[in-house]
Amino acid sequence: MHQPRTEPRRSIYYDYQVHAPWLPSQHGQQPRHKVVIAGGGPVGLTAALELARHGVSCVLLESELQVSEGSRAIVFTRRSMEILQQVGVANRVMQHGLPWRFGNSFYRGQQVFRMEAPHDDNDRFWPMINLQQQFLEEFLVDACEAHPLIELRWGNRVTGLVQHEGHAEVEVDTPEGPYTLETEWLVASDGARSAIRSLLDLQLEGASYEGRFVIADIRIDLPLPTERLAFFDPPWNPRNTVLMHREPLDIWRVDYQLPEGETPEQALAPESLKARINAQLEMIGHGGKPWEMDWCSVYSARTLTLPDYRAGRTLFIGDAAHLLPIFGVRGANTGFQDAQALGWRLGLVCSGQAPEILLASYSQERVGAAREIIDEAGKSTRFMTRPAGVFGCCAMRCCRSRSPKTLCARSTTGAPRVRMNTPARRSTAQATTTRCSTAARPMVHHRPTCGWGLMTSCSTTWAAALTCWFSRRPSPPMCRQPSKTGKPGA
Repeated sequence: MHQPRTEPRRSIYYDYQVHAPWLPSQHGQQPRHKVVIAGGGPVGLTAALELARHGVSCVLLESELQVSEGSRAIVFTRRSMEILQQVGVANRVMQHGLPWRFGNSFYRGQQVFRMEAPHDDNDRFWPMINLQQQFLEEFLVDACEAHPLIELRWGNRVTGLVQHEGHAEVEVDTPEGPYTLETEWLVASDGARSAIRSLLDLQLEGASYEGRFVIADIRIDLPLPTERLAFFDPPWNPRNTVLMHREPLDIWRVDYQLPEGETPEQALAPESLKARINAQLEMIGHGGKPWEMDWCSVYSARTLTLPDYRAGRTLFIGDAAHLLPIFGVRGANTGFQDAQALGWRLGLVCSGQAPEILLASYSQERVGAAREIIDEAGKSTRFMTRPAGVFGCCAMRCCRSRSPKTLCARSTTGAPRVRMNTPARRSTAQATTTRCSTAARPMVHHRPTCGWGLMTSCSTTWAAALTCWFSRRPSPPMCRQPSKTGKPGA
């Protein structure tokens, strides 16, 4: 018997509302539904609203009784805001979020790159906006509960699935016991640990990276603008990476990479968190300033996808379909595009305006998008997770150089260590002997025009190092190595 948490989650800035569970004894016999969506996160909620926008009713099953714990996804792109506008919540996000368009990268305390995202006075939305996921889910929940075509069932968890020729039978567990729900289509939006994916014995393809990051939200008053801050090889965390983002209500996100071999339990120990956050604040000139922890977790970077987002009467979206690294704000933002791409197609199929074959184009489009993102994200992820050998040497020394000359690089057999789920994708991770050197001209200002694939780079030389390493191209002539120098609410 499913027993979801009934006490409000703890937070120093967000008041969690516990919703009443949907119980089968309080309702009559269940009819067959057009669509059932499993998973009430931001992607599942958006999918429900998108279906309703096309006149299709659905039942939305959420296993918990409240919105997600912690800020989780906080950066939403202009394209995501366009989708959220279509489902009716963009105005609330704009009212409470923090827009931004600049990013700064530092190497050993020295600024080596400043990113500027294109923005025009005629643009309706900013390139990026920061808002904690709890607030976004709250806005989406309010919109779903107000829509007559959406039935949101709290405390309902999918535990079984049997697929037939024209429908699926879903076993759902509740606080008073299970019941069976029939649906023409099941949309799996139940997250990275998707129970539906496991029930269908489906495997993700791609790579999982060994580098781990701590993600910590703290409340502190810092007189800094809303801009992304990236610190490479900081003195308190040598050869690793630290990221900082401002969130509403004086909350700051601090992401820092863990040294090799440190366990999540060790990383989340209070004394470890306190020491490292204090070191980061000291490094940016605000040491000794009081702060309070709200939420923390550990994550690792993964680039994984299902090869097909349709399995019989089941369709996958969001993290149930793919797992993408956070570098470049790809996770939730890609999920919103899944929800929008599936919503209009499934709406046409359910209303009889299009044949089922239309859904094949959804899978082809979104699997292709995921693989394209993975190809680019893999480069960024290897870059951010402290790869070994020549690539690390090139990247770090390129940022450190002040000379217009090229840099020296070493021949080595080191390479980023990744765990591959399919042999076909192992070639980019195999050890090799490579000579790589790049032009050492720091670029302190860059105005990208096509996406955010390399937003983690801190100069053109970093991108050149990436290109040299991953494409195996011959390197330019080598030269001597430079010396070391040293207000949300409802």
